[in-house]
Amino acid sequence: MAMWRAADIPDLSGKVAVVTGTSSGLGAVIAGELARHGAHVIHGVRDPAVVPGVDARRLDLADLDVVAGFAASVDGFDVLVNNAGVMWPPLRRTRQGFEWQFGVNHLGHFALTALLWPRRRAGARVVTMSSILHRTGRLDLDDPNYVRRRYSPEGAYAQSKYANVVFGLELHRRGGTSLLAHPGYARSRLQTSGPSGVRAAVGRVMNPVFGQPAAVGALPALFAATSADAVSGAFVGPSFLQLWGGPVVVAPVVGSADPGLGERLWAVSEELTGVPFAV
Repeated sequence: MAMWRAADIPDLSGKVAVVTGTSSGLGAVIAGELARHGAHVIHGVRDPAVVPGVDARRLDLADLDVVAGFAASVDGFDVLVNNAGVMWPPLRRTRQGFEWQFGVNHLGHFALTALLWPRRRAGARVVTMSSILHRTGRLDLDDPNYVRRRYSPEGAYAQSKYANVVFGLELHRRGGTSLLAHPGYARSRLQTSGPSGVRAAVGRVMNPVFGQPAAVGALPALFAATSADAVSGAFVGPSFLQLWGGPVVVAPVVGSADPGLGERLWAVSEELTGVPFAV
């Protein structure tokens, strides 16, 4: 079977797509392809000046007040791609005091999706970007923000990406059209702009050798966002070892689909963000 390509994206004229984190890497590719196929794309970025010539609006997922302002500026959407993320930074806190990776990668997107939910158009899809590293994660919902336990950049990242999966599957169970995607090992600034020291140096060495181009890494999210063959609840990733290649449906790590865990994460996320999410 031939690999699904960006050229297979259907005509999106009249559609509105909201994509977070479009200033570079996967987000830039995703937004560019959606626009190239006719969608009006709203770019959610921390600094709109870095993406001139498009409908770019300020979105800082580390500040829930800014998230609320961004959501209020969106009249309606057909596709929401929760793509923005941070990876392996030293311990730091969001404006509301959350551990940075859990706060940005999960809680910021949870609040954004909840606030945009009443503005969705018929048949709207939500695509949440996770990572193959969700497979190494676990959720400590008694201390998700590393207040009592020792901080690990890798552990916190894996937890946040695991939370993305649990959230996406729970949104599907609650009746939303919700899909998950991950890019495998794709070359982007994620591995070099967030980490510090040795971690960033390793990323700079590994990316050119082992990372697939962002244009390929973006295909799972584009497939999930646009293909008639992508169904709610599906998790889409690369075909070869979930690291490289075109998009195929993949299985999330065992345990992430547990309804009890999904309900608890949902409740904790509502409590921490102060944003109710009724589906």
